[in-house]
Amino acid sequence: MFFLNTEDSNSLEELSNIFKMLLKHIKLIITVTIITVAIFAIAVLFVIKPKYQSTNEIIVNQKITKSNNQYSELQQAQSTDLQLVNTYKTILTSQTVSSAVAKDVGNKDYGNSSLSVNTDQSSQVIGISVTSSNPIIASKVANSTANVFKKKIKEIMNVNNVSVISKASPNYTPVSPKTVPNLIIGCLIGIILGILLALLKEYSDKTIKDMDYVTNELGLTDLGQINDIDMKLIKKNVKH
Repeated sequence: MFFLNTEDSNSLEELSNIFKMLLKHIKLIITVTIITVAIFAIAVLFVIKPKYQSTNEIIVNQKITKSNNQYSELQQAQSTDLQLVNTYKTILTSQTVSSAVAKDVGNKDYGNSSLSVNTDQSSQVIGISVTSSNPIIASKVANSTANVFKKKIKEIMNVNNVSVISKASPNYTPVSPKTVPNLIIGCLIGIILGILLALLKEYSDKTIKDMDYVTNELGLTDLGQINDIDMKLIKKNVKH
């Protein structure tokens, strides 16, 4: 047979009371949740400006001269290029490149864009991603960054073998804000706020709900109950 000890019984009773309390205020919880989701929906759809992202890819490698030891030279060049990927990444985000790109596309458009460089330790491919409120500007800044880097890297490191694998094109699907995830977050926040308000309302209520509270909690004697008196009904009966 399965027996519950006193502590388990008390815990279950407390959980049951909390559940009953939440059910009592279910309309409040639902209302707060709906209002919160509505606020998040308005913010996502009408207040927050959507952001668009365009990406291009470049690769920087060394030219291999024809020789009897060409394979060994190729391996050494690839190893060197991989080690220099982080250097190329730093140059792409440097003031030298950014100022030239801003001059090319316009300071305002460049200032409203954000650039990120994606690299992989096992690959020589470098991804240039630009995020902007205008998809055309995003692609323009990304392509300009690749072209400026191609010119500047020759002056800085005497590297003249930069290849653009894929050019950036306008992407009209916004990357932010994410509508569905934001609405889910709004729903969760609404539920939490609703529960907190229900708890606050319940525990701030000082009215006496049953006689057990009077006798057990306050230690008073139960002298009986007085029902509500309808004065309108009394006056009506008196007239008759």
